[in-house]
Amino acid sequence: MSTAAARTKTWDFSYFKSDLQGGLVSFLVAVPLCLGIALASGAPLFAGIIAGIVGGVVVGALSRSAVSISGPEAGLILVVVSSLEALGSFGALQLALCIAGVMQIGLGIAKAGIISNFFPSSVIKGMLAAIGIILILKQLPHVLGYDADAVESLALFSWNGGELESLLAHAVQEFNPTALVIALASLAVLLFWERPMCRRNAVLAAIPAALVVIVLGVALNAAAALLNPAFALAGTHLVQLPVPQSAAEFMQLFTLPDFSQITNPKIYSAAFAIALVASLEALLAVEATDELDPLKRKTPTNHELKAQGAGNIVSGLLGGLPLTSVIVRSSVSINAGGRTKVAALVHGSFLLLSVLVFPRLLNLVPWAALAAILLVTGYKLARVSIFRQHFQAGLTEFLPFIVTIAAILLTDLLIGIGVGAAVGLFFILRETYKNAHLFQHYSVAGQEHLRINLGEHVSFLNKASIMTVLKDIPMDTTVEIDGTNSIYIDRDVLSAIENFRETARQRNIQLIFLRKGDDYAHSIAAQPHVSTKEADFEAYYKLFQNNRDWVAEKLRRNPRFFEATAQQSPKFLFVGCSDNHIAVSEMTGTAPGEVFVHRNVANLVVSTDLNLASVLHYAVETLHIQHIIVCGHYGCRGVKTAMQNTEPGVVSSWLSNVRDVMRRHAHELGALETEDERYRRLVELNVIEQVYNLHQSPTVQQAYARETPLHLHGWVYDIHGGVIQDLEVDVRRDFAEYDTIFRYQVAPEGLRRLSGQLHQAPSIYSVSTGRSPIIAIPPFDGDAALGVP
Repeated sequence: MSTAAARTKTWDFSYFKSDLQGGLVSFLVAVPLCLGIALASGAPLFAGIIAGIVGGVVVGALSRSAVSISGPEAGLILVVVSSLEALGSFGALQLALCIAGVMQIGLGIAKAGIISNFFPSSVIKGMLAAIGIILILKQLPHVLGYDADAVESLALFSWNGGELESLLAHAVQEFNPTALVIALASLAVLLFWERPMCRRNAVLAAIPAALVVIVLGVALNAAAALLNPAFALAGTHLVQLPVPQSAAEFMQLFTLPDFSQITNPKIYSAAFAIALVASLEALLAVEATDELDPLKRKTPTNHELKAQGAGNIVSGLLGGLPLTSVIVRSSVSINAGGRTKVAALVHGSFLLLSVLVFPRLLNLVPWAALAAILLVTGYKLARVSIFRQHFQAGLTEFLPFIVTIAAILLTDLLIGIGVGAAVGLFFILRETYKNAHLFQHYSVAGQEHLRINLGEHVSFLNKASIMTVLKDIPMDTTVEIDGTNSIYIDRDVLSAIENFRETARQRNIQLIFLRKGDDYAHSIAAQPHVSTKEADFEAYYKLFQNNRDWVAEKLRRNPRFFEATAQQSPKFLFVGCSDNHIAVSEMTGTAPGEVFVHRNVANLVVSTDLNLASVLHYAVETLHIQHIIVCGHYGCRGVKTAMQNTEPGVVSSWLSNVRDVMRRHAHELGALETEDERYRRLVELNVIEQVYNLHQSPTVQQAYARETPLHLHGWVYDIHGGVIQDLEVDVRRDFAEYDTIFRYQVAPEGLRRLSGQLHQAPSIYSVSTGRSPIIAIPPFDGDAALGVP
């Protein structure tokens, strides 16, 4: 979809109910994660909540991503920890964060968002699958009741050396049956809600499954407390949101940056590190969430960098942590129904309300219930069908996919993606080397031909193989190098081909090098030594390439385009001018086959033209055409030639019909002030005259006699503005008027009006009625004597 359309969809309030569910569920998951990331970073706990609020409200409002949700992210923990150690205070870190935000805005202005386009889709999907696996494995301790590790970092082995194995060992040792019951019950609810019977039920479909899970978790924990207080979950097993006791205490949670550190060079190195990591994670995250977006919208990455930069500036000014786009929250929101950026705003607004209005209520939510939500989210990211799909796609797709997963599981997000991208790049280079050119030998009239079709990307890696083939070409061979499909051809390859052109002449090898678009034209212009034969053949073969491009584009838009065109039954016959180079389908917005077309110089209808007569008869009798259109155009060179009365010739003889029209209307044309006005009016009068001639044709008269619904029209097309004008020619009315007023018989006493039926155009023509000729005379000159035409 277009950028404008995508922008509109991000604010589409028709999804408000789904966005409300998505924002609410992602908010519930985000609260403990914000606190856990702040705790692991060594920052004030409320700094994580501030970053979550800013990520939802500020970045959510500025971003053009429809489904991405921003906030503090575990991948930034190491950067924050190392920056705090180097700077010595959280206030200095806030200042570095503000400067990092400015750097991110600068990256957006410099259009650095293009970096995300260099990561293969198999790597992005591998990243999502790895995150799904990590989410599943990291939730297992919470399911068993071990909630001391509240940070869901995107690596199995965290930065401080902790291993998943030891984490699971602690979970088994501190097993809590209440947490397991809550987790299993929550999973049962989530799986039940996914069944078709629930989706079809109007009441159940309107209730978010995650909300039911949260309420159920709180209720089960309360029931456990009633049975035995020792069974109830408390402390780290529950969400732990700060609870300010007064407005003043709440305001103290916000802090300003330490601007006195502005001259400290360490500030800028820390800012650079934050900007680099946050920008990379944001670009990768929006790329991944675009893959998850059910509506398949595309986020403008440069704008996203600017939005992330603005969010980090605000977060730094208020006392928050660095933020970026977070895949976990975004995927949770999408799975819960989020479809537009309204979900991000709901997410941030609920975070703000939670610390203002109901922090104690949220502190009742057990981690086990949230773990169940994340387990289902992880499963959807790492479904078995995704692995099967990439395996069936072949090694070039599967290996980067699986390597990315393994690298992320063993290291962290950025390193894993880098490893996966490197493997993907290897396969891209390998495929580019193998498929950059295709050779084809054939013979024409006993002469050997070799055709080399270049691929989309021809790099220096392909130079050796291409030159090897060219070197072994026998004498007296025609070589066609087709580069019209190439988006990029390395300069070394171009130079090698041009150098071969010089040596090829010595062996009587004819080289035809086809290029794309302007490159092709410039290539011909820059080669004065190219023979006329070569240049003509290059232009000739370019037509076939244009045809292939046209066919590909039509089939891309409509796979059944040509099948539908072949079945068209036209209702219009278009008689146009050969000099009008715009296709009728382009002028009228019709599909090929909807209009039957005939063209000649100056769009004439001449009774002796057997070509037009046969076209007219076939259109009316066989195709049952309902409308016949005679269309002239301003700027017609045929009409211009007729006005200039050039030297005799075939064209001049043909255009005598136009000169007849000019003589018949000499009075009207002479009254116009400029030559251009007379020229344009003659174009119109010529169209009207041809409609009259069409009306008199035997085919049309026979159709009228059968009462066939046939209509004649006269149009003029403005080649400068592209607008069609209907001259509103009504032949039946016009002939009726002339039949009533201007029908006379030559008699000794002068002109005598006769009764009878007129079949001539409103100009001087004679027809026979069986007794004497009838003359149709045009309107008299007002200044002439009565009876003088």
